[in-house]
Amino acid sequence: MGHERIGTLPKSERWRGIVNSISNYAHTDNTIVDIAAQTTKNVRYRFQNIEDDGGVFAAFKYVLTLAFAAKSEDAFAKLAQQGIELPKDFSLYDLALSIQSYVAQNAESKEYSAFATQSMLETIGQWAKHNETSQTVLFDSNDKGLELWQKAANGAGFCELSRLFFAKFTERYLKYFLEREAAASINSLYERTQFNKNLEQHVERISKHAFETSKIVQSFAAAWFNKEVKAKLPTDRKIQGFLSFAFKKINSELVREETKNE
Repeated sequence: MGHERIGTLPKSERWRGIVNSISNYAHTDNTIVDIAAQTTKNVRYRFQNIEDDGGVFAAFKYVLTLAFAAKSEDAFAKLAQQGIELPKDFSLYDLALSIQSYVAQNAESKEYSAFATQSMLETIGQWAKHNETSQTVLFDSNDKGLELWQKAANGAGFCELSRLFFAKFTERYLKYFLEREAAASINSLYERTQFNKNLEQHVERISKHAFETSKIVQSFAAAWFNKEVKAKLPTDRKIQGFLSFAFKKINSELVREETKNE
């Protein structure tokens, strides 16, 4: 898969430093290292072959199909051919309901599908906020709804949209496993409660870290879109191949984080 070659991605904060700030309790430094390292290991384990899950695949295929069809005169017919039903004046609310329905129809693992759906809903909301003002009102219809998604129908737009999705997905899993590992490592109920409170206060830092980690996807997504998607919608196998490559790249970044913590 052709893509821009980049070296180690710079990050504003090390993962261990974020975990240390969230912890803020009287345990040894080794405990912090263990929690930070085990969290990323658990995320990496989850991401192995996750592209095979029907729900994760469906969430990504949905937004890819939307971006592809948006530039066509018969966009709604093309969407319908893929099982995506949307009113012509669809709002973000309509889009959210459609995504939830589409993923639910293809769901296998409840956990994967829930995380993928939530991540994609956050992705489309943030994309709309950054690219259009009229669709940021969730319940407002917009007879030019497709115009917003035409901005994702090229390499530059798609790489931004896909990076958002992978960032949101990675963020959710980092938070999920960080909370689990802390619960397993911290014996005091008070300290666990305090950790969870601190976790909510540091969500933006985790979000930023996940966004920086997902830059590795952005480095090859544009080239893939321009090659595989401009003329026709890729086969499921090709879409799955992209997802597999993307998650492997994210895992490679998480491995680098673990190495830094040693």
